[in-house]
Amino acid sequence: MNPESASIPLHKAAQRSDFGIFVKEIASRPAGEPVGYAHRDDYYVFGLVTGGSCRVGIDFREYRLSEGDVVAVRPGQVHRIADAGDAEALLLFADAALVDPPNKQVLAEYALCPAPCRTAGAQRDELKRLFAMILRRMDSLENDDSKRIVRYLSDALMGMVTEILRSAVGRLPGNRRHVEIVLAFRELLAEDDRIVRNPAHYAAALHISPVYLNEVVKNVTGESVGRYIRNEIVLRAKRMLVYTTRNIGEIACKLGFDDYAYFTRLFTKQTGLNPTAYRKKYLE
Repeated sequence: MNPESASIPLHKAAQRSDFGIFVKEIASRPAGEPVGYAHRDDYYVFGLVTGGSCRVGIDFREYRLSEGDVVAVRPGQVHRIADAGDAEALLLFADAALVDPPNKQVLAEYALCPAPCRTAGAQRDELKRLFAMILRRMDSLENDDSKRIVRYLSDALMGMVTEILRSAVGRLPGNRRHVEIVLAFRELLAEDDRIVRNPAHYAAALHISPVYLNEVVKNVTGESVGRYIRNEIVLRAKRMLVYTTRNIGEIACKLGFDDYAYFTRLFTKQTGLNPTAYRKKYLE
């Protein structure tokens, strides 16, 4: 587990279901009702907005969702409802072990350049029917046959959402080999508790040259590999600033900076605010 995640609540599939699947129907919230807190899950979330609109935050990026939009959140992503608005939604939660590898691949690629995806009318109706059937079955899970049927219906629903998101993945620039390299690069970053700021370190691990890694990352994401690494560092810093009580020096050290002042300059350049000001603004 990365150190910045230690104080962020983690929801586990095993706490919500004995077979890894559960669903939730969200009705429009009454005015003034508290908005959901930031948290992580160890499962996937697949959602369909069925009415109204809302704003959700995923790793400090906000997205406005409205009727007909679908969304998917991967395990470990920090998310919250920034503004519930008048949204109504249907959510399916699935243990990562129940999401098949092809769908996981699409969802990983989608996370490179996420954006709300709108369903067509027929797709929306089919998704609603699947949700309705799962909800009805979940009310009477009397035996293994009922659970098996819920699993089959959930597989169909996850497949449909992934199919919709695949259209966004298909718009990613670069060829398949480039996308695969960027995904492998992201996995290396995720595995490092202390990110190495030298791109050559990751290029060597991927058995390619630093120049080629930079070309590939820029082609797929629009950012240089150096900036991509800095963005990941700043994301982790934001998590620790907002969700932990560590002081700035401790955060800099956790992120691998021996020079506190250098970390502060990097964070300020990337966000426009120094770490102290960012923490104060976000927590106001």
